[in-house]
This record gives sequence, structure tokens and C-alpha cells, in this order.
Amino acid sequence: MINSYGLFNHHLDNNTLVILFSDKPITKKINQGEVELLYSEQELVGYSISNFIRYAKIKYSGILFLPSKPLIDVINIILKNNKLEELEYKKESGYIVKDQKVFAKQGTFLRDETISRGRYCSYFDLYIDKENDQELITIDEDIRDNIDFFQMEEK
Repeated sequence: MINSYGLFNHHLDNNTLVILFSDKPITKKINQGEVELLYSEQELVGYSISNFIRYAKIKYSGILFLPSKPLIDVINIILKNNKLEELEYKKESGYIVKDQKVFAKQGTFLRDETISRGRYCSYFDLYIDKENDQELITIDEDIRDNIDFFQMEEK
């Protein structure tokens, strides 16, 4: 099971769902059934599923910060049917509250499909409309540090 990955939904690119394990540049693509294998030289760095709307409708375009278990189940059925390694459920998004700001922990995928080395996030990073979207997000409420930003909304 793959435990470290980023999910990206691309509406404009044939409703493609991209699953990345690394932010290394993609140099080669190989079709394996319904899934395209993405390589950086000889290293498998991700999967791509074109026309994902056949399986599930995702109304959101961009990074899926904390994908639901039912969505991962659908993806895993596709991967299993194509004899590929499946994904583990994400227990956390990697985006935590730290010093009343949102912090992308090291190893977390960012909006631009790169991996965070550990940094505070702007409104732009999290697709939040704001006049100055490069401004860092500040949490007004008194929330203790290290709480997952995206799990806060579920509670």
C-alpha cells in the first residue's frame, strides 16, 4: 500500500486524476490498462487516470488535501483492476495549525504539485479567495497547535 501521495484533479485536462508519490519531473508515461504510469527516468513517481468522471464526479479542481475514504476506495478498485499498488487512507492532510497559522509539514504535497520542505501557507496555497491571496492565513480562533487544518472543518 502506498502511504505517501498527493491527489490532483484536473478538470480541464480530460478530467484526469493524478496521483503523485514524488515531485520529480515526469520524463516518461506508460499505459497500463485504464491507468497511465508516470516515471521520472526509471522511477515510478505516480499514476494518472484519464476521464476519471467515469468513476466518480469530483466538483473540485486542484489538489485534494484530505480525500474521503469512499474516493480512495474507488481509486483502489481501479488500481487493483489494473494490477497496481493501492493507496492507504490519509489520516491527515499534512496541513496543521501552528502559531495560529496554517503550516504545510515537510513531505506534504502543495498546490503546485511539489513537496513542502515545511512552510506557512498563504490563502493562494489553499484556494481561498482573498484580495491579497499571498498573505499568510491567520487563524482567529484560539486553536491549539498541531491540529489538522482540514480535519477541523469536519468536526
